[in-house]
Amino acid sequence: MNAAPMCPYCKEAVLAEEPAEAVVIYGVGAQVAHLECSARRVIGSVGHITRQCSCYGGTMEDPPGMTPRQAARLAYETFQWQQRNQSR
Repeated sequence: MNAAPMCPYCKEAVLAEEPAEAVVIYGVGAQVAHLECSARRVIGSVGHITRQCSCYGGTMEDPPGMTPRQAARLAYETFQWQQRNQSR
């Protein structure tokens, strides 16, 4: 039995039933990452998505006490919610 690959961003195992994608990391090569972790690298933190980070004069990034994986999931869900409700 092969071990599950480790996500290069959150350092947790990427299980077969989880949404994932291949990412290429300069100097490392192709790796498998959780979809949410990979997306968070582009969409930013929860604070950025909600315009509460230093880019917008605030101080919020990810909610305190969250693991990198939990923060990536919340950022991904927040971004999706924002996109669905933006045109309403």
